[in-house]
Amino acid sequence: MLHGPDFQVFQSRAAPVAHFIIGLLAIAVATHVISVAWSGLSDSASAAANALVFCFGIVAGANLIHFLMHEGGQFPAISPNDATAAWLWLAGAVFHLAAMLMLYLRLSWPGTRVAWLQASLWVACAMAFAAGVADTGVASPHVERAAAAVLTMANWLMAAGFWSRFKRSKELWYLGLVLSCFLSGMAAFLMGRYTPATGTVAMVSDMVIDMLKLASYACLYRALFVNGLQGPLRRLASSETALRERETELRDILENLPAGLCRLDERLHFRYANRKFGEVMHIAQQDLAGKAMDALVPKQHLPMMARHLERVRAGDKVEFDFVSAGGDDSVTCHRHVILAPVLQDDGASEGVLVIVSDVSAREHALLKAAASAQEVLELKAALDAHAIVAVTDARGVITQVNDKFCSISQYGRDELVGKTHRVINSAYHPKGFFAAMWSIISRGEVWSGEVCNRARDGSLYWVQTTIVPLLGRDGFPLQYIAIRADITKRKEAEAEAHRMALHDALTGLPNRRLMGDRLTHALATARRERQYGGLLFLDMDNFKDVNDSLGHPVGDQLLRQVAIRISESVRQNDTVARLGGDEFVVILEKIGVSLETATTNALEVANSVREELSKTFSFGSNTVNTSPSIGIVLFRDEELPDELVKQADIALYKAKEEGRNRVAFFNPQLQATINERALLLNALRNAIPGDELRLFYQPVVDASMKIVGVEALIRWEHGELGLVSPAQFIPLAEQSNLIISVGEWVLRTACNQLKAWHSDRVKREWTVAVNVSAKQFHDVQFVSCVCRHLEATGAPAGKLRIEITESSMQVDVEQTIVKMKALRALGVRFSLDDFGTGYSSLSYLKRLPLDQLKIDRSFVSDVNVDASDAAIVRTILSLAEHLHLDVVAEGVETLAQKQLLLSHGCPAFQGYLFGRPVPVEMLGNQM
Repeated sequence: MLHGPDFQVFQSRAAPVAHFIIGLLAIAVATHVISVAWSGLSDSASAAANALVFCFGIVAGANLIHFLMHEGGQFPAISPNDATAAWLWLAGAVFHLAAMLMLYLRLSWPGTRVAWLQASLWVACAMAFAAGVADTGVASPHVERAAAAVLTMANWLMAAGFWSRFKRSKELWYLGLVLSCFLSGMAAFLMGRYTPATGTVAMVSDMVIDMLKLASYACLYRALFVNGLQGPLRRLASSETALRERETELRDILENLPAGLCRLDERLHFRYANRKFGEVMHIAQQDLAGKAMDALVPKQHLPMMARHLERVRAGDKVEFDFVSAGGDDSVTCHRHVILAPVLQDDGASEGVLVIVSDVSAREHALLKAAASAQEVLELKAALDAHAIVAVTDARGVITQVNDKFCSISQYGRDELVGKTHRVINSAYHPKGFFAAMWSIISRGEVWSGEVCNRARDGSLYWVQTTIVPLLGRDGFPLQYIAIRADITKRKEAEAEAHRMALHDALTGLPNRRLMGDRLTHALATARRERQYGGLLFLDMDNFKDVNDSLGHPVGDQLLRQVAIRISESVRQNDTVARLGGDEFVVILEKIGVSLETATTNALEVANSVREELSKTFSFGSNTVNTSPSIGIVLFRDEELPDELVKQADIALYKAKEEGRNRVAFFNPQLQATINERALLLNALRNAIPGDELRLFYQPVVDASMKIVGVEALIRWEHGELGLVSPAQFIPLAEQSNLIISVGEWVLRTACNQLKAWHSDRVKREWTVAVNVSAKQFHDVQFVSCVCRHLEATGAPAGKLRIEITESSMQVDVEQTIVKMKALRALGVRFSLDDFGTGYSSLSYLKRLPLDQLKIDRSFVSDVNVDASDAAIVRTILSLAEHLHLDVVAEGVETLAQKQLLLSHGCPAFQGYLFGRPVPVEMLGNQM
């Protein structure tokens, strides 16, 4: 180990030599950086070439001057000055950092590399001059440390930036830039850490700093070399590989083209032909090379080819078709030929490119398409003759319509094409209707339904519409075809049937069914808005005398006039309904928020009606003077519609008791009747446990008076009240849940009776009809209940007939059909009771699995004297015949009624004429 003087000798001799070698290497590497930048870089670094030349020209100059001025320098022309040398070192580091920044930002400096190199030399000379005249005391250690710290952080930030870019691009040359910036930062860090320093520390730190700087330059040089020289070599190799791949790909494409392709030289000799060309022309591919075209083309086609080739040599592109024999001369082949000139750069012809396609399949397809088109035209003509047709694009814009569409819509074809179907929108359907339709057809599914449209003159018409989407290859609709049939007359007939079902045939007013719906709505409005409503129940005093003295036709005219006068005496939003006979109901809504105001308004309306109806009625030579009696009940809170009607009826009879032509309100004193009903309901709850219910049976007979079945009718034998009428307790059971248990008792008892009759030779053929309420029918246990009692009793299911009313269909038609079909599968039969008094949709009626219709007694009672009733009966019989349903007329009390019904084809009857409801032991004794 060297100590004392020996070490000083080593330091004075070896250190300058090492510093000299490192300095020369640093200058050499910096010069190599300039040469690489001068020679050219890749696209990723070429933008910064001028910056690299300029910055590293200064870096090389700064390193040279620093080397000369450093303490111990060998060139006394420049006086040694460690402070100035440090600043020169920092200047070189700054320009090194600037070069790295230009590389990172890829900033392009204008001008030539020569100009920027000259500029760097001038800057270096200026630095050398400044170093020669610099004052040795200008440098501040604190300033040098601060500058070194800034350079350290800046270089390391640049290293981080290049590292991030390497992570994204995976280009290896960025690693050299990362190392260059990192090492330069380390050198700056040590520069600041050991400045000022003397002795051994200064020598070691100078050596380490110079080596880091040299390593930083070397890393930059290596990165630029890889980027500028090795990168192009790799790209060249990659380009050659890609070129070979493209040549192979092109060859594969040419050999696998669906068309034959060949190249003729300027002498029309074959230079190249792909495999398909030989197949299309029925010539072996190896026989084509070098052959003249004339030797291979059939003689009959040579004149044609000569004409076309003349045009091609003139620079034109030619396309034509020709027909030739196939390879075995047994079939005809169709060819499509494209001739294109191959031109040199100066425009001279260098040959001909020939493309030949076998279009035999296309020609045959065209022939088939022509035949199919003819067939389509014939089908279209047939469709146009019988249907309304429109075609739209995917957006719903009309593109085609037939004559029937124009005729029914009253629009011309030019007024429809280019428009949407909004032009005929009737605004009848809710927005959700068409949204649902578009949801279906846009999925490629067929939609079918009934649509109401509006013609040009404003009239409405109905069409049964089927919309068929035509799908593209992607599975989405390209256009839609709508095929329609005019069903306006059918819809009008249904609407009339609907109106007749909800309106009185004589006056056109709402009937009992519609009145009930309106009253329910009025009750809901009163509860919601906390306003009173009123119900007026009226009939005409001594109306029976009018019928008896002047006849029923005059009585009917009177009822029509009464309906008109009542309607004109109330507000437009009030409801006037006819319940039957001379009974009318008026429903008043929103007549006051207080009881006093509501009472005053209701009385005012009632008196107005009474005054109008008290005026003389004139019918030709007949005049009628009559008056009404009116009962009023007010409502606001929770009331039942049937209860309100009964309360108004009670008030009506109170008005009659007071002398007729009066108005009476229902009051608490009339509540006694309601209390009686409550007591009756409590007693009914004990009827089944107390064995108080009985089944009576009324016969159903055919035209020969033979009993074909019976209807089971429930009776209640109360211990104190005696025989209670069903009209009293059935409504009570309906309003409570008792109807379920009462109905099940009736069903079980009827099944037991069927089983008992099964051993009787005559009665075993009878059917037993059981009335089922809507609430009982829609109970979730109804089907299982019927099955359970049939199985438990062993009764024949085919002899059980369940009678449902039209109200049963209004809750859930689909569920009704499911239940009926489930029981029909067991053999149970179904009758529709009181047909014509409710609302029956004909579309529902044809879907229900019914066996029988029962004509309501309200139509039978006056069938001999009322033309409207007779017409309704005939309509029901005709409807049943077309629907293949049996018919039973209820309420037949006279022989004249039976004879008239029989003359219209009614096959079965029920009523007092044939027997009243009696206990089972008395059944048959009446006939």
